[in-house]
Amino acid sequence: MLTETVRVREVELYKAAAGLFNKRGYSATSIRQICRTIGIRESSLYHYIRSKEDLLLNICEKAMNVLLGAIEPIAKADLRSDLKLKKMIDVHFAMIAKNSNEHYTMIKELRSLSPANRLRVTHLRDRYGDLFRKTIEDCVHEKLFRSLDVKMTAFALLGMMNSSIRWYSPVGPVESGNIAKIFSDLFFNGVRK
Repeated sequence: MLTETVRVREVELYKAAAGLFNKRGYSATSIRQICRTIGIRESSLYHYIRSKEDLLLNICEKAMNVLLGAIEPIAKADLRSDLKLKKMIDVHFAMIAKNSNEHYTMIKELRSLSPANRLRVTHLRDRYGDLFRKTIEDCVHEKLFRSLDVKMTAFALLGMMNSSIRWYSPVGPVESGNIAKIFSDLFFNGVRK
């Protein structure tokens, strides 16, 4: 029971910190503000984390691991490559819509990490990007897409999708599934053979 309570409090901590980092920025958010948001003393906070940067690192790693956990099974699935890519786009949007504060914090505040910690996150990000690159490359080899620069096309797709974090709102007029469909249509109409 105590372990479950600690786990719930830890999840609450990361959600609150990601929300504050997203809204105010990492450097403008103090440990005191985070503690006030979740209603704990500063001394209690260090039961969960070693430092503010440790908190940011955990948010960034979790954001990337959530995406990898959702996309890797699709990338390995026995599907035609273009159908696989469409499903990857749909799931990417669903995941960032569900965890927008964490993903925005990871994208925007990655630069706030120390070089060693930034490398840990960029390794996960590159692994994630490789799943999209490989799937796009398979589409080209299967003659589903025209001949194109696979690396730049993957960067363009991921950049386009990740930029939605800056303007997407869960209470906006268009839900994430419809945004994914619009982006898929734009992307596929630009690369199809």
